[in-house]
Amino acid sequence: MTPVQAAKWMLAQFDAKRFLYQEEAATHLLHLHDRQLAYYDGSGNVCVGKKVLAAFNKLTPDAVYERTDKFWRDRLPSDQPGRQQ
Repeated sequence: MTPVQAAKWMLAQFDAKRFLYQEEAATHLLHLHDRQLAYYDGSGNVCVGKKVLAAFNKLTPDAVYERTDKFWRDRLPSDQPGRQQ
C-alpha cells in the first residue's frame, strides 16, 4: 500500500463516520509493516506516517484535528482558523 492509498483508506473511514481517531488509523496501518505508513514514536505512541498525513490533509481540506482527543472531524463554524483545534 502506498501512502496515497493509505490516505484514501483513511478518507473512506472518515467519510463513513465524519470523524477518525488517529490511533485507529495508525493501528490499522501499522499492521501493514511499512514505516512510511505508520510507526511508533519515541514515546511509544503509534503514529500515522508523514507522507500519509500529507496526502490525507490534501484529501480533507475542511477537516480539523482535535489535538486533545487525537481525532479528525468536520470543521464547525465556531472553529478557529487552521487545521488543529
